[in-house]
Amino acid sequence: MSHDIRTVGLIFTRKKIERSGFIGLEDYAIQRNIRIIHIDLSVPIEEQGNLDLIVHKMTDLVAKIERGDTEAEKLYQRFIVSDNLLKNHPEVIIIDAWPNIEKVLDRMLLYHHTKICAAEDLMDGKPLFNVPKSIALDSITDWKDDMEINFPTMCKRRTACSSTEAHQMILIPSAQRMSQLEPYVNNDAVMLQEFIQHDGVIVKVYVADGKISASTRPSFRNLDNHGDVVHFDSQTLPKSFETKIELSHDLDKVFLRSDPTEIHLYKESLLDDSKLQKIADSLHRQLGLTFFGFDVLLQSHTNDYFVVDVNYFPSFKDVENFHSMFVDILKKRLAAS
Repeated sequence: MSHDIRTVGLIFTRKKIERSGFIGLEDYAIQRNIRIIHIDLSVPIEEQGNLDLIVHKMTDLVAKIERGDTEAEKLYQRFIVSDNLLKNHPEVIIIDAWPNIEKVLDRMLLYHHTKICAAEDLMDGKPLFNVPKSIALDSITDWKDDMEINFPTMCKRRTACSSTEAHQMILIPSAQRMSQLEPYVNNDAVMLQEFIQHDGVIVKVYVADGKISASTRPSFRNLDNHGDVVHFDSQTLPKSFETKIELSHDLDKVFLRSDPTEIHLYKESLLDDSKLQKIADSLHRQLGLTFFGFDVLLQSHTNDYFVVDVNYFPSFKDVENFHSMFVDILKKRLAAS
């Protein structure tokens, strides 16, 4: 049987291995004739075994490069440009192609891609989904009072790489509060994204080669134009209702951490799996990604669907049967090569 075993290399940081649903994957995969190895980019890939396929999340290195890490730049170049494996062994399958991943690394570029999907794909004669209006600023100092965007709004760094800064966001209730942002974002390029009132419930959708898994999480309450700016780290927000996670005083006032009216169950009852699948298919056609996630808000009163974010290879650890699903995808790609 050994000659039937195929070798798949993973390029993920240790933290991403733990978060992405890969713990225990090696033991499961070898039972299905897939050998999983973890590639060390400090060593030429060609020296690490006869690889049939590579799955990677290089965005972690890109985040370090943007902070001036020269060693990360060397590792990135080894994989993306100059490694002999990719030059001499074009038959090695790469999931996913780097040009496709780049489409989701700049939030304004992603905004334009999602707008294309929203404009081109219809359901019952209406847009399949909506995209909140967004504007780009090279620096927060470029903000002008006559810019056309509604408040409240969210301020996010344009870069969506796996960095601390990419997850630091600011909720701005009114244009009058824009002057409070500069200490938090310095001179970084940012995107302002209109806040969609959504009753404090966000829908997280995970996509693995077209198959979707969706769940709801707590989010921001419906907001008015009063109060101060609220800055937060999106990765540390509670992932379940009635959470005991401590939040800052400002964040606690605007975040729906408890749900006595069970609004999330109502939102779940409104979810149309066929529509979520069509959105996933539309994004896949536009972005060309195998593994990605996207966030959906059901707008208050109308319950129209808004896609507010797309990210490459999110954590799949809470997706049921992810090991089986992942290995199925690997075997499918290997069989087609």
